[in-house]
Amino acid sequence: MSIHTPPSTYILRDIVDVAVPDSVAWWPQTIGWQILALVILIACFVWGYRRIKVWWQNRYRREALQALATLDLSLPRESAMSLLTIIKAVLVYLDPKNAALFGDALLRKLDSLLPPATLNRAQGDAEIKPDADFQYQGKIGKKWLAASLSSHCTLTDPELATLIEHTRSWLLLHRKPEPISASNKGAQ
Repeated sequence: MSIHTPPSTYILRDIVDVAVPDSVAWWPQTIGWQILALVILIACFVWGYRRIKVWWQNRYRREALQALATLDLSLPRESAMSLLTIIKAVLVYLDPKNAALFGDALLRKLDSLLPPATLNRAQGDAEIKPDADFQYQGKIGKKWLAASLSSHCTLTDPELATLIEHTRSWLLLHRKPEPISASNKGAQ
């Protein structure tokens, strides 16, 4: 058995070390890449700002949907009154002038904020199924207002379920009214 010994230095004396190249910089060296990186960074900030702005502006929808989810269908009168409170809070948030709305004016306002094109587009969505024939100004809407005011009139369970489902769709799909600016006043 032989023991391995490293070669002696006379074999390695003529070997020259390989030069190690300089490390590559992470920062681009040409101005074009720096400008492109800056443009991409600014675009990311603008996109993020817009997403956060939309998220913040739609917080009332999320709060109203959470309140809607807490309604107890076994108490139709209380549910009708709570539903009216939720709808009124959303309408007042959209425009403080809506605080005075009640009766047919309230029902017309609810129907006016939901565009028909949105209803047709949303019918294919499995999560949002609005009834295209439903209108708050119809029989169920008028009965809902009467039930929220009087204990003599009550909503049946299917009517209340239809009303709550349509209200959920309305909260998800309604459009905010455009503010009237100085340039829009002349067009009216």
